[in-house]
Amino acid sequence: MKILVNMPNGSTTLCVDIDQKAIAQECLEKVWRDLGIVCETEYFGLLVHNRRTSLALTDGGGQLVGSTVDGESRNRHWINLRNPLGRHSIDGNYHNLALRVKFWVPVHIVLQESVRNLFYMQARQDLLENRLLASDWNNAALLAALLAQGDGVKHSDATPQGVAAPTSQSLGEKNEHRRGSKRKCSETPETVSQPKRCDSQQIYEVYYSIRPQVVDGQSIPRDFASMISREHAKLTKLPAKSAKYWLLAEISKLEGFGEEIFHVPKSEFGTQTQMDIAVGPHGLVIYAPGSEKKEIPYSAVESVKSKGRSFRLRYLSHDHTSSELDLKMPCHRTAHGLYRAITEKHAFYSCETVGSAVQTQFIRDLKGTIVSMFNEDTELGKRYVFDIQRTCREVYDNARRVLHTQGVDIKRTEESESPQDDLDSRLTDVGAVLAEQEARRGQMEKMVSDRISEAFTCRVCMDKSIDTMFAPCGHVACCRICAEMCDGCPLCRSSIDQINRIYLPTELRPNE
Repeated sequence: MKILVNMPNGSTTLCVDIDQKAIAQECLEKVWRDLGIVCETEYFGLLVHNRRTSLALTDGGGQLVGSTVDGESRNRHWINLRNPLGRHSIDGNYHNLALRVKFWVPVHIVLQESVRNLFYMQARQDLLENRLLASDWNNAALLAALLAQGDGVKHSDATPQGVAAPTSQSLGEKNEHRRGSKRKCSETPETVSQPKRCDSQQIYEVYYSIRPQVVDGQSIPRDFASMISREHAKLTKLPAKSAKYWLLAEISKLEGFGEEIFHVPKSEFGTQTQMDIAVGPHGLVIYAPGSEKKEIPYSAVESVKSKGRSFRLRYLSHDHTSSELDLKMPCHRTAHGLYRAITEKHAFYSCETVGSAVQTQFIRDLKGTIVSMFNEDTELGKRYVFDIQRTCREVYDNARRVLHTQGVDIKRTEESESPQDDLDSRLTDVGAVLAEQEARRGQMEKMVSDRISEAFTCRVCMDKSIDTMFAPCGHVACCRICAEMCDGCPLCRSSIDQINRIYLPTELRPNE
């Protein structure tokens, strides 16, 4: 049976051949072997790939103001990796699945470069398809510049200042001024005076879909291309690998990072209003039209239940009173998906370990239920409800052990305030580091010299250097003047039969 697995960039597809009765975990393991990834696989999941067509949004004058290039919904139905893949078949032989990031984590705890690249691929698609929105237009320009640098785009100073992003109206005007003749003399003065789009603007055009929260009547700034170019100019010396790292660090600050969105429609009888429930790393966020968002941390959740299309959430409000949210979801899959998302994300991000009650929870089909009446340990008909084996901390610890066992040098990138600050510090702090090393070396030499001088100073007067040895004990403790006044060895209190003169090496003599 052939499985087509779409990568997070949306354009690359791997073909995996597995057994007809194989579970999804076996398919995913073959993908990891092809990609050379040995650990940190728990961050990812599989879902049925169903990409929708993108549409452009324009205002009344034809100005481009947004895009529904949301090729994939943020409400994703994840495939349980411990269940068979047979019921996800499309035509009986081929399966079209997608590999996506299921649990988003801070970039500094991702240890493998290959895993970080997969995070970057999906972050790039989420920004370009508006599943992640920038905080403002300046932040959108920075994210676009980081994407350009991470994609290997070279900055060019040829970007014209004040040139607007291409719109449907400007493209139409350009076609009107273009004439059919190929002779240069046939061009009108208006055509010659039109600003021609340069290569750098065409390169940045792919990043124009990055935008902040859409405000009514707001369009793309006319100098958005110049804003991207200015930010890109600051990153010209930043390696592509570092640009990817800092892009992942920047998107972790955005609203909606790592969230799954579940849409709740308005009921026909008016018993519930339309809302969106976001399940993220820290808890739930409820967005309702005309009201402020409501945040419910996992620590405030008392119970969650799902039965059919019904979903019930009991939680503690800010005034420490118990509140209840009773909803009717569009279908039972959405209700179960919301219940599963809350349970798995809470266990992954907030718990020290995953409880056995979550790991082993399953249901059976009719045939499996009948067989289990005679043998409770049978695996027939088992369909696991949850698909989580390790928490975030356990995944990180396991990755360090696996990489250490394989002899991989784990290098964790130090964080700084911004990519440009990190680059400047690496270029300008070399002298400071060398000066600090020289100062430490001088302090170490002085400390060693002081210890040697103290060791060979007379134990009695604490002034002169030691130059005698007591016999027969053999201790070296006093100078010649103090040794003649001693009746016994000051160290072992034994009697002194003879005092011998000794001569220390020049290097060990303390300064007198």
